[in-house]
Amino acid sequence: FRVIKVIAPPGTIANMVLPAACAARGLTGFRMGDCMFGVLAMMLPERVCAASDGGNTGVSIGGYDDERKPFIYVDFSCGTHGGRPWADGWQGNSNMFANMASQSIEVIETEQPMQILSYEFVPDRAGPGKFRGGAPYRRDYKFLEREAVLQVRSDRRKFRPYGLYGGYPGKASANFMNPQAENEPLESKLTMNILKGTVFRHELAGGGGWGDPLDRDPDKVLKDVRNELVSPALAFGDYGVRIDTERWTVDQAATEAQRKELRKHRPKEAPNVLWQEPTQDLEAAG
Repeated sequence: FRVIKVIAPPGTIANMVLPAACAARGLTGFRMGDCMFGVLAMMLPERVCAASDGGNTGVSIGGYDDERKPFIYVDFSCGTHGGRPWADGWQGNSNMFANMASQSIEVIETEQPMQILSYEFVPDRAGPGKFRGGAPYRRDYKFLEREAVLQVRSDRRKFRPYGLYGGYPGKASANFMNPQAENEPLESKLTMNILKGTVFRHELAGGGGWGDPLDRDPDKVLKDVRNELVSPALAFGDYGVRIDTERWTVDQAATEAQRKELRKHRPKEAPNVLWQEPTQDLEAAG
């Protein structure tokens, strides 16, 4: 390969100088990676994956316990990658521009005043494609001390992770306060005070898909439905695959008919390289 020259004049977002703000700069670097791969996808379509979740989400909770001893809890949610030209996107992996891992529930609850109420994949949020994007997970954090400060650094809220070559974009990230009660949607980046019993929920963005979902192997769609990564409704609507959920088989006749119908509405020309849809905060939280 020829050498790539990077031009980053001082004073730009890629080469900041004082007094420019540079907190949470990791997200900027993660998004630079998506931009770089988006450019390379136009030259090397057979080698480049679709967009990731936008970077590892950072959650920190700090304060004092009843004995006025300070504590601080920091967690990074890792993560989803875009679909690849030869395989589905990774899930539960750190962004390729970082080297970290999500903390285990046992360690968190042993060492911190926290209880993890859920840690699970979220269905129907990975970008559909011949090779789908990585499936995102959600985590519910319950705070057990008297009071603390919650800080969150997440991304991919207004612009979903792009898909490549007909692959669909992944769903946007989401934050909620007390999901089992008022379920208040929160911004992607925030600093706020919390009290004992507060539950914070974070859902990662889904990785973008690669290739037309109608070209995905129906048996892979069946496996995703059985693993609760894809609902039967989305399997039929986006992948054109009818799943018999009583016998757990693919209805071949219904699948062939649905895919034929969906292809009638596909553009005659080849799809754009990148497919990225902006989304409103309220829609992203839903």
